[in-house]
Amino acid sequence: MTRWIWWLLGPLIALILFIGLAGRWRQNPASSLPKTETFKEIRVEILNGCGTPGIARRAGRHLRSLGFDVMTLDNARSFNYPESIIIDRVGKPEYARKVARALGTPNQIQQIAPDPFRIEEVTVIIGRDHTRLDLPSPR
Repeated sequence: MTRWIWWLLGPLIALILFIGLAGRWRQNPASSLPKTETFKEIRVEILNGCGTPGIARRAGRHLRSLGFDVMTLDNARSFNYPESIIIDRVGKPEYARKVARALGTPNQIQQIAPDPFRIEEVTVIIGRDHTRLDLPSPR
């Protein structure tokens, strides 16, 4: 008789253990991400240089989610930028590199012009190649 009890209770106990431990086995995506750097000291300006509505806002939302201090979202002087470009405005190329890495683009330049009113260290101009950038899909 005890043998039949184990045949009935054994699978039930195994199922209870499996359900109890399944939550521990499931990988938490947030904990698997590497510890990210803080980018709050990097002030960013994002300009739409392609004419796609909302692309600067989308890029700004993405960079803010990574911790960048996005100060300005606006249109560029023209919508004829074939490629996105990251511009170091204050002589801190490491800031531009971090922004470029976050967006997945290699295009960086340094363009320093004395401007006592400029508060952004990095300018991002989103070009027509925006579909190749590491931006989350629009909601």
